[in-house]
Amino acid sequence: MLSKKFYDLMRTDTIATAKALLGMDLLLDGKRLGRIVETEAYLGSKDSACHSANNRRTPKNESMYLAAGHWYIYQIYGHQMLNLVTKPQDIAEAVLIRALETADGNVVANGPGKLTKFAGIDKAFDGKSIESSKLQLKENLQPLRIAVRPRIGVTCTDDWRNEPLCFYVSGNRHVSRISKKSLLPDQKTWNNKKLY
Repeated sequence: MLSKKFYDLMRTDTIATAKALLGMDLLLDGKRLGRIVETEAYLGSKDSACHSANNRRTPKNESMYLAAGHWYIYQIYGHQMLNLVTKPQDIAEAVLIRALETADGNVVANGPGKLTKFAGIDKAFDGKSIESSKLQLKENLQPLRIAVRPRIGVTCTDDWRNEPLCFYVSGNRHVSRISKKSLLPDQKTWNNKKLY
């Protein structure tokens, strides 16, 4: 379902992967849940907002140390968070999938906790490969424009707090915590041409 180009990107560049995920479909048991419209990059040991900052390794974040192409799911404030692991094994970087434009167009997955609740995603998917998991990705459309801002809800207090590592589809109404001004109809936020 995913191209060799994407796998190569995922193994080498977490920021580029976060951008490339925008427009991909998220599927569960073959059913299309929606299209990814917002992501955040977490850059491993050097990134103080990342669970693997300073090479921290615990049973809770062990899946983040798997090879690129595995799901890393953790719980915070009672919500599950869906992440795609990037980089080779033991280099713990990942992309948080923050929001989906749902298949039926309802705004119900505009935040990482809302997304997993809507999709029924829980810790059972943690550590599973995207190739064999029931939760999969499919390349689809490209955004007309990608916007960037600092990540949302990070608790570090150093310069990483304001790093522009949250990427989203500009004008899309399914993005989390977005101003309601200048929003567009869903179809007008995408390039008409499919990737493949």
